[in-house]
Amino acid sequence: MNYKDFLRPGKGAADITPLLNNRAAFNSLIDDLISLFVSIQIDKVACVEGRGFLLGAPVAYGLKVGLVPIRSLGKLNNKVFSETLIDYSGKEKALEIHEDAINTSEKILLIDDWVETGATNKAAIKLIEKCGGKVVGIGAFMDDTKDDLREELKKYNYQYLEKVVADDKF
Repeated sequence: MNYKDFLRPGKGAADITPLLNNRAAFNSLIDDLISLFVSIQIDKVACVEGRGFLLGAPVAYGLKVGLVPIRSLGKLNNKVFSETLIDYSGKEKALEIHEDAINTSEKILLIDDWVETGATNKAAIKLIEKCGGKVVGIGAFMDDTKDDLREELKKYNYQYLEKVVADDKF
């Protein structure tokens, strides 16, 4: 399925609402993300607040593993680890995770909707590692990275379904 057919221009980033609204497209997207990692041992799926939750939760369900939410700063109570990053728009933000969200040596799959600068993924990886987890895969719906970043993320088994190209209309 060509998932790009379901995207439309959005405010700052492509709008994925048409894809989420289409039962066949959404189910296919989740199945395709799961298929990228079904052959490796995964204990939990981690995903970053916002659109990452929309994909990470059904992937975790499909893999029959737990879900680790990585939230924006100030959203979690109790003991947390936090990590600051500069996002794709150039704004500084921080992410946080419960210190006990991941057990030592658990194998974690990080799911994201769109990877552009990799800053969010890098911050999430640091948080997962602070908890003692090991990132064994990064799955994304859309890849909008440069070759050097894609190469850097390969050490975490980075895989994606669609690549953004110059003539994309969103």
